[in-house]
Amino acid sequence: MNSKRPINSFVEAQAASGKWKEEIVPADIAGTTRDICIFRAPRKTNRIKHDWHGDSQTFCPPKWFDLALGSGACGYGCKFCFLMLTFRAMRDPMRPVIYDNIDEFEADVRKWLIADTWYTDQEGKRFFRRTHLDTLGLGIDCSDSLLYEGVTGHARRYIPLFADPITNPRRNKLILLTKSANTHYLEGLPTDNVAVTFSINPEREADLWEGKFADTGERITPTVHKRLLACKQAQDFGFEIRWRLDPILTPEGWERDYAEFFREAASLGVTPRYITLGTYREKNAQLEHWRAVWGLPEPEWEPKDLVKDGTHRHLPKAHRIETYLAIMRLIDETPWPIKPRVELCKEPHEMRRDVGIVGCNCNCLQ
Repeated sequence: MNSKRPINSFVEAQAASGKWKEEIVPADIAGTTRDICIFRAPRKTNRIKHDWHGDSQTFCPPKWFDLALGSGACGYGCKFCFLMLTFRAMRDPMRPVIYDNIDEFEADVRKWLIADTWYTDQEGKRFFRRTHLDTLGLGIDCSDSLLYEGVTGHARRYIPLFADPITNPRRNKLILLTKSANTHYLEGLPTDNVAVTFSINPEREADLWEGKFADTGERITPTVHKRLLACKQAQDFGFEIRWRLDPILTPEGWERDYAEFFREAASLGVTPRYITLGTYREKNAQLEHWRAVWGLPEPEWEPKDLVKDGTHRHLPKAHRIETYLAIMRLIDETPWPIKPRVELCKEPHEMRRDVGIVGCNCNCLQ
């Protein structure tokens, strides 16, 4: 008899105790093809997080904060999601914890917007002086900004606060990041000081990377075409649009896929201000282990020959340079209504110089 505790024992204990309450989010609310499951719980402290993911070698902006909407992987089940490592056996990647003390979150956002300093324990610094350069992510590093908007309403609460010069005197920016097509929730909202970012890739590459239901193999995220239409919808509402192509995947024929993807977007009139690029990277080598123990489907594309470079383990340098230069060329050749600006995510300064990107910009900044 196997005496080992099942992988979900902590999760089930929290549910049995009543600390977490299981909730089904209907498919039409989540924008998925079937209902999905979450746990609801209050977050008592540290609702606005701050962490610097760079160092002397790796560029990452130290001046952005994040609203901790949830914890654990967001529920889309992407096979190598770094959020699986944030709590490992303490969060089910297909049943994330979504925090429900919404009034307290809003109170913290209001305080943050007018504060002269903000408390943090990051790197031994107790307080950061607040400036106009600070941005707040809507769950960028701990959830999906719009997947659960139909049950939480976070975006609809905070977007008016960021757009109003009285509640946002420094004109700080709110940054959304989503793999959903749930932009209909943004209709009628003011648009000043808000950027809506889409985590997106061509359909074939998305299908290799993004999560699928284990019983049918159907992808959980919307089709890329639906997400491009959502980009255009948010843009038509008046929002600034950004993209993250991260990670860029390079199966045989990948350059053709990206060229067609960019042409489709441009033909729809989608004009992202920034396109931030990233290749596969990881902080440590445990992602495959946690994918397997939680029973997520096996990857259909696997990164190989990772090497330590700066804060992360990356694909070999020559492969990354070739990939970035090819993507930049394809972006440049696309007949956009307005040419996007290209940036890199969590790459060493040397890599940025090698591909000709040396400015201090990325998706998480103003």
